[in-house]
Amino acid sequence: MRIYIDEAGAFVVPPRPHSYSLVLALMIPSASEEEILYEFLRLRDHWPSNEVEIKGSRLDESQAAQVIELLCRYDVLVKFFAVDMATHADWNVEDFKIRQAANVTVNVTPDHDPNLVSQLKKLARTIREMPNQLFLQAFVTIQLILDIIEEGTLFYAQRLPEEIGDIAWIVDRKNHTITQMEEMWTMLILPASQTHFTKKPLKVLLGADYSYFHARYGFTADTMGEEMARHMEWLHDTHGVRRMTGNDRGIDSKLLLSEQRKFMDSRDSLGLQLADMLATTLRRALNNRLQPQGWENFGKLLVHKAHPGSSFLQLGRDENAPRVLTGQAEQVCLLLNARAKSMLIDQD
Repeated sequence: MRIYIDEAGAFVVPPRPHSYSLVLALMIPSASEEEILYEFLRLRDHWPSNEVEIKGSRLDESQAAQVIELLCRYDVLVKFFAVDMATHADWNVEDFKIRQAANVTVNVTPDHDPNLVSQLKKLARTIREMPNQLFLQAFVTIQLILDIIEEGTLFYAQRLPEEIGDIAWIVDRKNHTITQMEEMWTMLILPASQTHFTKKPLKVLLGADYSYFHARYGFTADTMGEEMARHMEWLHDTHGVRRMTGNDRGIDSKLLLSEQRKFMDSRDSLGLQLADMLATTLRRALNNRLQPQGWENFGKLLVHKAHPGSSFLQLGRDENAPRVLTGQAEQVCLLLNARAKSMLIDQD
C-alpha cells in the first residue's frame, strides 16, 4: 500500500469568516498503483494543458470530477483532517502548543533513564520553538497518520490483506528541505505514534486478515528489541501501561513509519499530484470556491462516519467539544458522508 500525503491551505488566520486548511492522505493499493497512474496520465493527456505538473487549484469542475471518477474505480481510500483557521487565532494555537510541550515532560522524574529524559526535554523544546503555523500543520498531520494506520489496516485487512504488510509513505515536502521533514518526522511523529499505540492498542476486526501486518510490523514480549523493551518499561513506570505478556501484540511504529518513507517534490510523483488535486478540490469545496459538480462524488473515496464532523479538528481549550459545522462546510460534510462507502464488506 502506498500512502501519499499532502496539505492544502496555509494554516494561518484568514481575513474572512471561514477558511479551511487540511491535510489529506491518498491510500493506493500497490497491486493497482501502476494501472491507476497510467490511467491518470491518459486522463491528463486529454486536458488542454501540456505542463509536467498540473496543480489542483487550476482544475475546473469537469477535470476535478474526472479525477474523482477515475479513483472511484479502484479500491483506494482517502482520509483527511481539516481545521477552520478563522477559529484558530494565533494566541489560541500558542496556548495549545505550550500545553502540548508541557505534557511531554510532566511525568518525568530523576529516576527515569537520563538518555530518555534528555530526549523528552529536547522534544518539548522543539515543540515550544516551532512557529505556530508549522506546529498546527504538524499536529494535524500526526492525527491523520494515527488514524490512517487504524482505518487503513481495518479497510484493507478485509479486502486486500497483503497490502498492509507492505506500507510506504510518500510525503510532499513543499518548500521544506529533506532535513526539516526528517526532523519533524523523527522528533514529533515517531514519538507520538509510539506512545499512542502503546496506550491505545490498534482496534482490529475479528475475522479480518492481519497476518501480513503482524508479520511485518508486529512484536510480542518475546520478540521485542532492547530499545522497544526500554520504551515499554518507561510507559509502564510513567503511565501505568500494562506490561506485555503471552500473546499480546504491539506495533513497531518506528519500523512502520520509517522503513519505507520518502519526502518528494510533487513534480516527481504522480501519486502526490493526485493527492494534491484531491486536497485542493476538497478545500475549494469547503471554502465555496468550487461548484458541486466538481466535488459531489468525493465522498465515494471516504469511509462513512458515525459522526460526520469527526474529520474537523478544533484546537484550544475546547478541543474535545463536539464539532459544530455551519454553512458551506456543513453541506459539504453531510454530502460527503452520505455518499461514503461502508468500512465493512457486505457479507451477502
